[in-house]
Amino acid sequence: MLNIGEFSKICAVTTRTLRHYDDIGLITPNMINKENGYRLYDISQIRDMIFIKRLKEYNFSLEEIKEIISTNDNEFMLNKIINKKLQIQNIIKQFNDIEKQITEDITNLKKGVDIMSFIDKIEVKLVETQDMNILNLRQRMNVEEYGYYIGKLFEIVYSNHFKVEGCPMSIYHDSEFNPEDNDTEIALPIKENNKFTRILKGNTCAMTTFVGPYSKLNGAYGKLTEWIEKNKYEFIDAPYEKYIKGPMDGGDIITEIYFPIKKK
Repeated sequence: MLNIGEFSKICAVTTRTLRHYDDIGLITPNMINKENGYRLYDISQIRDMIFIKRLKEYNFSLEEIKEIISTNDNEFMLNKIINKKLQIQNIIKQFNDIEKQITEDITNLKKGVDIMSFIDKIEVKLVETQDMNILNLRQRMNVEEYGYYIGKLFEIVYSNHFKVEGCPMSIYHDSEFNPEDNDTEIALPIKENNKFTRILKGNTCAMTTFVGPYSKLNGAYGKLTEWIEKNKYEFIDAPYEKYIKGPMDGGDIITEIYFPIKKK
């Protein structure tokens, strides 16, 4: 048996952390000395502690780690780790995109170029859209969940043999943006009109096509808003995005953004 200090030293974990893990039931001492209250750990618990540390390195929360340990199911753990790897890959890609953008900004600043001048290059068009029959799922969701719900729509399409007639879309119904909790309608244009669908009414729209990562879409939104104000239009309905080419298609990501508008 090892006392808490010895266990702490071997596992490279502070005694304060071990007491906290005990309090939340993550890893508890094998026994507690009734005379002095010392926490005693079994040698076999060293592996448990190293496993917990590894999951922490994978950026799992303590709650997730506790769930993995308590479930004690290899397939469950495998799926959790695979999903975590995908999350980390997305984070790495985001930082690679940021590094690329910083490098471009540094180059432009050295040349005396305004690093926000890219907004002026975004082209806005006035278009007339037609009524569209859309298969839709609307609820409050995190922006990271869009792909999941688009997948759900395709499951409905395949199971019912519907005919897809356009790209996946996101329609934003909230008056403000919260990436963690948005009233969002994920949609897919299809030929069939049924209980799963509704008509997205056609409108006059200010539209732009943006080439680049989703994290940079705010520049396109800014340019659209400036254009609408400058040309004396006003918003009349929820804006929406069409995903012409996604990250899984290879090459540049292409997104069309639509703002339904009318003259003031």
